[in-house]
Amino acid sequence: MSATEDGSPGRVPLDSNRFLERDAEVHPSSEEMVAGRYSATVATDIAAVEALRPLWRLWTDSLDTDLDFFLHQLSHDSSALAPYVITVYNEGIARAMLVGQVKKRRASTVVSFVNIPGPTMRVLEIKKGGRIGQQSQTIDRMLATELFKSTQSGEVDSICFERLPLDCELFQQIQQMPGFFVKERVPHVFCYSVLSLSDSGSKDPHVFSGKTMREMRRKTRNAERAFPGQVSLKCFSQPGELDAGLCEAMRVAATTWQHSLGQGFNDTAQTRATYLFFAEHGWLRIYVLYVKDVPCAFLAGQLYNNNFYCQYAGYHPDYTGFSVGSLLTARVFEELAAAGVQRVDLGEGGQEHNRRLGCQMVEEGTVHVYSPTLRGVWLNLFFGTTQIIRTGGRRARATLKLNRLGMVWRQYLVGRRQIHHRSAYVSSERKSL
Repeated sequence: MSATEDGSPGRVPLDSNRFLERDAEVHPSSEEMVAGRYSATVATDIAAVEALRPLWRLWTDSLDTDLDFFLHQLSHDSSALAPYVITVYNEGIARAMLVGQVKKRRASTVVSFVNIPGPTMRVLEIKKGGRIGQQSQTIDRMLATELFKSTQSGEVDSICFERLPLDCELFQQIQQMPGFFVKERVPHVFCYSVLSLSDSGSKDPHVFSGKTMREMRRKTRNAERAFPGQVSLKCFSQPGELDAGLCEAMRVAATTWQHSLGQGFNDTAQTRATYLFFAEHGWLRIYVLYVKDVPCAFLAGQLYNNNFYCQYAGYHPDYTGFSVGSLLTARVFEELAAAGVQRVDLGEGGQEHNRRLGCQMVEEGTVHVYSPTLRGVWLNLFFGTTQIIRTGGRRARATLKLNRLGMVWRQYLVGRRQIHHRSAYVSSERKSL
């Protein structure tokens, strides 16, 4: 599938049969290669994506866009229909790519800690860092044009960028796309924390500032005073350690409020398949902090290309007074720095704890683009309405000083569901024995 910068035809709309035919082209024909002109192709099957491997491996440097991980997700995610990789060429030379997957799933959003289900949709998901290759306004215009065509043709009901910097050129080009119903929506703007371990090459790397180090030493002394010689840290990273690592992490996760609300870490078949893939490639890291041989905090993530990506974390509420979460992250980050890791991506959250660690805060948005079809309009109304309710509720709480009410509501939901979740997990553990 292809198109030139002047918008000449050449695309074949995606449909369910096309996903199975495996006949997409990834290289533009000679007629398209007019000197000084750009063209774009879209790869929509595994063979077409594999043909891009030499270019892909040159450009990607993050876990989210690793080609092997991308292909693993396609084969193990039941909601994935097909890859959708746009490649932009200039005079026959590939310049950049936009990496995504078409999925069929039910739309959902969260309002006041309650999950609100929406209609079923075919969504083109663009991964974090999915825009790889040369930076250019013309290239981003071509990418935005291809995305616009996918919504106009009905190939997808919506496009979702998981994490897109709102100051990037691609977002600016998306904002300029014509049409009222196709206009972008940013339902969420999140603050992401990144910690630099740039001093990790030294013999004794200093991960934290002096003030933070003093605070960590104080918390360590308190824990050691309460549990002398009984605080330990273990890392699970090998395929043979996967079952034990997931079990220990789940023992902690099952006690958290996030798990009570159906969020956070969960030991599912898809999680196991993904973590086994990470372990086989040497990327898996599951850290568990123990007190008296009882797991009380965990951190699960991936070590990739000298970067550590924090995915899930949690601590047992019975050990809140001993700051076990802070102790765990401090020990883990010091170990990573000593091993030569340069950067830690802590993911979403601008908590005060992350600020004290000296993290850099980066704002990125979840960006939606909807097709001008009936289902696209319905999705636009669904996310737009819930966004208005969510924003209005926050403003009302802030104006009326009812923030305490939000905490009470969360505690009520947690209390109502926690007993059910714990009993269900204990029951499943007994069956597995």
